[in-house]
Amino acid sequence: MNNWIPKNKIFKFAIAIAVFSVVLYFVGLWIVFNETNKIENLYRDTNSQLFKEEKFWTIKSIAEVDKESIQSLRDFFIQKGDEVKFIEQLEGTARASSLKFETSSIDVKTDPKNLLNEDIDIKMKIEGSWENILYFINKLEKLPFGVSIENINLDAKAPGDWFGLIDFIIFREK
Repeated sequence: MNNWIPKNKIFKFAIAIAVFSVVLYFVGLWIVFNETNKIENLYRDTNSQLFKEEKFWTIKSIAEVDKESIQSLRDFFIQKGDEVKFIEQLEGTARASSLKFETSSIDVKTDPKNLLNEDIDIKMKIEGSWENILYFINKLEKLPFGVSIENINLDAKAPGDWFGLIDFIIFREK
């Protein structure tokens, strides 16, 4: 009757095989999990690279289509080194308006929050007839550069003769 009861060696061997099978199962599960993660990461990286390339080509095509608009925007800002050209153009406009003028101050204002441009504050003393001053201001506003007239302070020196100060800002790329 004791034949059906397993021997101690067979029982130990069966338990060892069962434990080995469970360990082998979890090791296999861990390997599959790691390989799945690697594949998912590679897939995400591939999608990310594809997204970056598509975004690059989209931006490049938009830049090609809007080339003229981009150039006019770039022309709005005075480039580094073009300040002298701008001042010469400004003085030429004042001469063409038959005004007596003097640039009294030029001050560069840098704002650390503004990463694209910096403001150049210009104060100019002018003297001439009312029509010539208005003509100068009109031409100043129509310059191809970004100009913001901040303050105009004029007084009559004599009938038909005005003098004063114009304060304006031009925008320069950093």
